[in-house]
Amino acid sequence: MMLRTRRALSSIITTVILLSATAMTGTGLVSWSNINLSSFETHLTNVYATNVNTLNENLVVENVWFGNTPSKFLNMTITNTGTIGLNVTDVKLASSGTTLDIPSHHTALLSGQQNTTKITYVWLSKVPIQIQVTTSRGNIYNSQVMAP
Repeated sequence: MMLRTRRALSSIITTVILLSATAMTGTGLVSWSNINLSSFETHLTNVYATNVNTLNENLVVENVWFGNTPSKFLNMTITNTGTIGLNVTDVKLASSGTTLDIPSHHTALLSGQQNTTKITYVWLSKVPIQIQVTTSRGNIYNSQVMAP
């Protein structure tokens, strides 16, 4: 009488199941890490581009002159001296006790371009006026002028 054992077959099946489970787990981890790496790379690229663009942006407030016919106003020229285009989103004028905020003042300026704007503003003689220009990237440029 011969006894047959089936241990060898069960060892092979167990090994195949463990190898399959390991391969599926490894494949899942590699896929997950690729998705995370791709997402991180996209985020890092966007942050880098935003910061570099913010650094390359430059604006100069120049040639401010005052008028009083028919009412008091000032003309202001802004020049984009940076290497990229920018959008002016806010202009604020402030002097002693008077503040004028023009949030809807959207001006797109390419590199090297100028824009002159006439702003109705009741200025007082010999009183300094703070000019604050904000761009869409959040940069703030300040200047101070003295009314005649």
